[in-house]
Amino acid sequence: MLPTIADYFNVSIDYLFHSDKDEYEKTVKEYEAKYYNLWNRNKKSELLEVMKEAVTRYPTEYRLLVRYLNVINWCASDSVCALTMKNDAISVYERITLHCTIDSIRMWAKKIMVLYYQKLSSIENSEITLCDAEKIQSEMPLMQNTRDYMACFLYTGKERHTASQAAIAEMSTMITNVIFENYVYNPIYSREDRIHALETILKINDSLYENGGYGKNTGNMAHVMMRLGCLYHENGEYEKAKTLLQKSLALAKEVDAMEDTFICKNGLMSGFSIKKEKTPQISATPLYDTLESFIVKHKKIEILL
Repeated sequence: MLPTIADYFNVSIDYLFHSDKDEYEKTVKEYEAKYYNLWNRNKKSELLEVMKEAVTRYPTEYRLLVRYLNVINWCASDSVCALTMKNDAISVYERITLHCTIDSIRMWAKKIMVLYYQKLSSIENSEITLCDAEKIQSEMPLMQNTRDYMACFLYTGKERHTASQAAIAEMSTMITNVIFENYVYNPIYSREDRIHALETILKINDSLYENGGYGKNTGNMAHVMMRLGCLYHENGEYEKAKTLLQKSLALAKEVDAMEDTFICKNGLMSGFSIKKEKTPQISATPLYDTLESFIVKHKKIEILL
């Protein structure tokens, strides 16, 4: 009966047995803080051990379970690790989908497992196919049924304005990622196709964020400019390449120097407050160093940096 009782009170089973509720919440928050800190510092093995400890201590605390699942997927870039942790990942996922009543956690778990199964499907003897990933993906809501989208219609006045800005920030990031992932990494497209796609990303974001204040999407846009500059260079358009690569690195410096919270000052997003920890992380190293390394070491482009 414990899962039923926990569901009724919208808490975990661990919470029911913990006598000091404040201490319980404090400990869970501490694990969450460690999770974000180690994630942003790219400490995979250390984070994996911390989250193993967390879910061992609180085996039905879904906030920790879903983050543990996310770490497993993160480590699955290594095929050996992906196979080794498969049973653990499936067990955690089933625990969440069978007993957790918080939809945001359930959908996050589904997203993680789609990505995890996609990786496993390309590994020999994993016994997982792309159909397994597609089955979970088909259970997820359409974009128009998401929290961010619906918030734009829920409120009026200033609250609607803030909710709409949050949705624009999220959607612009999604559009940027979808176009980038498809055209940059998909071998079916030519260099000209890639250039056109990246130029399209710039046009979209320049329309939403005036004067280069890209908000949540700032790091992504620095990366987009860098890739586009490299393609211009391959195309023999050296002046365009130099201008855009320098702009990319200048934007990367802005990202590295950002405060914990920053305010958008331009365009539709003017006045919107964003926490730096909520912005997409390109890498654990400073963004400037990451982009400069790619330009010079990987693309062999010598420009005045």
